[in-house]
Amino acid sequence: MELLFIKDKLTNHSFTRSVSENLDDWAVGFEQNQEQKKQIQEWFDSVIHQFIHILDDVEVKEELSVLLFSKYVELKCYWKQLNTQIQYQNFNRGDADPDLIIKASLTTYILIALEPMIHEEDLTEIQQFLAKPIRELMIEETSQELIQNHSDETENYLLEQQIEALYYDKEKLLLQLNCTDMAEVIEVMQNMRDQVQSLKQEMEDSCILDGQIRFTGKRRIRIQKI
Repeated sequence: MELLFIKDKLTNHSFTRSVSENLDDWAVGFEQNQEQKKQIQEWFDSVIHQFIHILDDVEVKEELSVLLFSKYVELKCYWKQLNTQIQYQNFNRGDADPDLIIKASLTTYILIALEPMIHEEDLTEIQQFLAKPIRELMIEETSQELIQNHSDETENYLLEQQIEALYYDKEKLLLQLNCTDMAEVIEVMQNMRDQVQSLKQEMEDSCILDGQIRFTGKRRIRIQKI
């Protein structure tokens, strides 16, 4: 894993532009002033710069991979903490702190940038570690009676994990499709569906003879012998 490649993923124009657009949308949507927006930008920049500063001190490629792995775990844990807090704030008082919401969203951008640089097996291991092991270990070491007493807590835990996964997938989907909300995602999907349907209708009466002559629906054609 090359150091310059890692740094480019976290500082290139496409990445910084996406972050800036997300921050702008947040400021408008939650009616935040320029000072509040500046504070969040400074927080985000500090997260990136601190990590890059650590990477600059490491020369061994194997160590760079370890640092990527550990930073991803650190940020994924932080993201889960933020989303848990956001969910409880929404449940208890009907809304959540805008700062928590944007920090969770921007943390997702870093996670998505780091993911392609981590082995798939390692990502699976991280997901399993964060979502399952603690609960499974508790079940294995607890008597059946205790499991029954805490069945409701276990179910709530699983629901929380599913909600967190959905939040993460939502942010990833919005980023990949370059959308700002789910309404735009629906519009993109509908547009793709319409294009596929149009293509099917156009080609439904088509055929190819010997790989050269094509008859397409009711269109007029001319066959010329050469």
